[in-house]
Amino acid sequence: MPSSNAIERRRIGLLGGSFNPPHQGHREISLAALERLGLDAVWWLVTPGNPLKDPGSYADYEDRLRLARAVSHHPDIVVSDFERRKGLTYTADTIDALKALNPNADFVWLMGADGLENFHRWRDWRHIAEAVPMAVFNRPGHETEALESEAAEALSSYRIDSDKATDLCATEPPVWVFFQDTDNSISSTAIRSRKIQHSQTIDRDDDLIAPCGALAFFLDLHPDQGDFHADAIEGLSKSPKSISPKYFYDEYGSQLFDRITEVEEYYPTRTEKAVFEDNAAEITGAVGPGAAIFEYGSGSSEKIEWLVNGLEKPAAYVAMDISREYLLEAAVSMADVLPVPVAAICADFHSPIELPKNVLPEPNHWLGYFPGSTLGNMSRDAAEAFLKRASDTLGEGAQFLLGVDLVKDKKILEAAYNDAEGVTAAFNMNLLTRMKAELDARLNIGDFEHYAFYNDAEDRIEMHLRAVRPTEIVIDGKAFSFAEGETLHTENSHKFTLEKIEDLVKETPWRLEKAWTDPKGWFAACLLSNK
Repeated sequence: MPSSNAIERRRIGLLGGSFNPPHQGHREISLAALERLGLDAVWWLVTPGNPLKDPGSYADYEDRLRLARAVSHHPDIVVSDFERRKGLTYTADTIDALKALNPNADFVWLMGADGLENFHRWRDWRHIAEAVPMAVFNRPGHETEALESEAAEALSSYRIDSDKATDLCATEPPVWVFFQDTDNSISSTAIRSRKIQHSQTIDRDDDLIAPCGALAFFLDLHPDQGDFHADAIEGLSKSPKSISPKYFYDEYGSQLFDRITEVEEYYPTRTEKAVFEDNAAEITGAVGPGAAIFEYGSGSSEKIEWLVNGLEKPAAYVAMDISREYLLEAAVSMADVLPVPVAAICADFHSPIELPKNVLPEPNHWLGYFPGSTLGNMSRDAAEAFLKRASDTLGEGAQFLLGVDLVKDKKILEAAYNDAEGVTAAFNMNLLTRMKAELDARLNIGDFEHYAFYNDAEDRIEMHLRAVRPTEIVIDGKAFSFAEGETLHTENSHKFTLEKIEDLVKETPWRLEKAWTDPKGWFAACLLSNK
């Protein structure tokens, strides 16, 4: 019989597991539980490891947490690392701890029919059944085995009809309910074993989750995040010394870059925005109806809304970025505001990408979108290779909207990378701070200065860290000497003319259809086509 209590009690569903990976089936069970059991919330208990599973099969725990938050995408679904924080391994212990910490909550354990099949193998499974009510949700191919399992037969006298499920939380356990009409077939095991079918040129096993909470799909191509330690040693061993600009972007570096875009001298961000907004009607008209957008380097929703909302009958938006955490947060937030299906692909610019088939509305054609003049950070060969890969990704009949920074007065260019507030200098110097903190490098940051200048011969801004006196950087006992004035080259930012853009793209499947610039001719939006 339902118990009564004068204190208002919260009804909480508990869905435990490795979430390796989380998927729509987890979400659908949770939504069904919220509705059918009258729950106030569902807590996803992401376990660091399941004693019944191979520990080598787990993805990184933080990745599983982040992806679970993206997949859940509901105010009443809470993703928790409770078991990790408390050092718990077994469900029975987790439930006891939660009940002790939450005396005014009524908990119910949620699981799929495949969980009930093996429930008798769980440690202290009878204690679990006596500690909390349980709700079991059917899955195709598991109903018979679940209901004939050792645990189901042992607890058969405590099963209630599904039409009484709203009483479950307040009923003294043991008590359980089986919902026969919930039959999502997705499982984490199936997703882990699934291979995306690629062309013969791509041989890779990738993780596709479709749908993924608010996203139409999330495809993880497991991009190489780089090895800061190895790359630093390699770069310091070169002559001249250099290192990839991707190592600018730790959390503090990303915050500094955001500040750079707001300083008075740094014109590119606000000028590009004005070019796009002032010419939005003409740009979207040239793109035509029914386009799906693929953005290289996921941005904020305000940077894409003008394009999506301006297009005639846009089909979808796909965000791509190398950072899983940032990508998922950005894509999920954009799914809340954009009027089209939104998806995400975790990948690197310089890797082949194939779009999953049959998970988005079929577009009339694809539109690549690459704002920010990021193309300027690439060498000529790398830029050509990138554009060729983009054409392969987007397919025949595609278009590509590219933002490029144009050649202009040298004083304006150099001021943009040497702002009076010193934000760009701090951004550059942060690389040395990272070396000390993350690589245990021995160096004196005061022995270096930010150095940025315009290289006329190469039409590019170069950023360096320049030694102001003879010094060295020591990593793993190996010393890399710097003479006074010697530099560590950290970034290039090429500037273009429209003629140079045409010259670049003619080596690729693309051609320049049209370009729009600001009144000063500082920045251009270029529409390419491979038709």
